[in-house]
Amino acid sequence: MSWSKPVRIFKLSLAPAALFTALALAGCATHAPAGYKDNAVLPTEHYTAHVEQTPDQVALAVHAEGLSPAQRKALSDFAGRWRIAGGGAVTVTAPSDAANPEVARTMAYAVQSHLEVMGVPSDHIRLSSYQSGDPRAPVLASFDKAVAVGPDCSGGWDNLTSTMSNEPYHHFGCALTANLAAQVADPRDLVTPPDLAAGDNSRRQVVLAKYREGKATASEKDDQASGAVSSAIK
Repeated sequence: MSWSKPVRIFKLSLAPAALFTALALAGCATHAPAGYKDNAVLPTEHYTAHVEQTPDQVALAVHAEGLSPAQRKALSDFAGRWRIAGGGAVTVTAPSDAANPEVARTMAYAVQSHLEVMGVPSDHIRLSSYQSGDPRAPVLASFDKAVAVGPDCSGGWDNLTSTMSNEPYHHFGCALTANLAAQVADPRDLVTPPDLAAGDNSRRQVVLAKYREGKATASEKDDQASGAVSSAIK
């Protein structure tokens, strides 16, 4: 006599599988950083740095004896930044409601004079006043400068292992653009590139003639171009 083993019937619930699929798809969702452009022609053009105008300002406490050595140094640095930024209008404002408005105005004139000594033309400096509500308010000197602003690449990264679409990930080129914005010497070059000096056509013709004749196009080496260490000084 044989006995048959009981058969267990397993029921497969589709709900957990569907839930797992939904979670997997949600994990693959992409979140491009702010500034991402979908209509870029090349993958390297999804991000661009833009230029904003921001004030560069120095605040100087009002002294009856005039500018202190530290304030003169701060104004000298201020004038250097103004020069690097390409010049422009400089505004010097004195608090009209200071404890001694006359001293504040005299301080503003001293700031103007020092900036002129540092190379800021007088017609670029504008004197003004403001109300602060504080009798100890400082004299302000400011100008607008261009600042390059790049994208924020800190969050929302894609799954870099998901390459089935053969498309670059959304952050591709983001760090490069952000670094360019942080390191560019003159942000105005991102708006209008500077003019380049004309090439030396006469030198170009000399090199081209040597090339056609099969001669070396490099300049001839002389003693000054030698890498040997001079023995004149022992």
